[in-house]
Amino acid sequence: MLLLASICVAIPADLMAQQNTQSLTAPAVENWATKRARELTELGSASLRAGQVDSAVARFNEAIAADGSYGPAYLALARLRESTGELDEAVSVLKLGMERILGFWDGLFAQAELFARARRFDEATKLLCEFRVANPANEPGLEKLLEVAAAADRLPVALSAARKLLSLAQARNDAAAAKRAASKVRALMTLVGGVDPVVAGGARREPVRRALARFRPR
Repeated sequence: MLLLASICVAIPADLMAQQNTQSLTAPAVENWATKRARELTELGSASLRAGQVDSAVARFNEAIAADGSYGPAYLALARLRESTGELDEAVSVLKLGMERILGFWDGLFAQAELFARARRFDEATKLLCEFRVANPANEPGLEKLLEVAAAADRLPVALSAARKLLSLAQARNDAAAAKRAASKVRALMTLVGGVDPVVAGGARREPVRRALARFRPR
């Protein structure tokens, strides 16, 4: 637990400056292979909406074959595999995408979300810590890390994410978001600190449980 917390809390300054996610960078000029992969992915999505699962799988695989660097095809195929209960296949698809695409942080985040939905919270927390190192100001990533780390009882990690969310909200003068983040920081500080009312059975146990319940996954 301490090792995982140190990964998330002690982020090197040079890495904190990096924002090299696909979602945050301008798309490159679309070449023929990428255009074909995009078209096949769109066809696969249309097939899936029509209930033609086998056709959708084929189109997504063709898209990946056309352009192995086209991230949306991996994401779409992984979502399909997960929807049919093939979790290991979904993970394999995302890992393949991360091997082939440099900085495919959307794939890492998708894998973490998959693990969270499967209630594999420790694995999800580890992946979200990696995501945070590369994307320190990505608020959806921080929100998910807070939620999943709390569910995994990695409370120092959750506290670090909550503090970062509070800092970001304060920096943009978002009073509502700052208030929400501050309430989570207070609840987590109570648990992480020397007095843990949940463990000790103190009078403040139920208020803290209710505070944590607001951001634990159902």
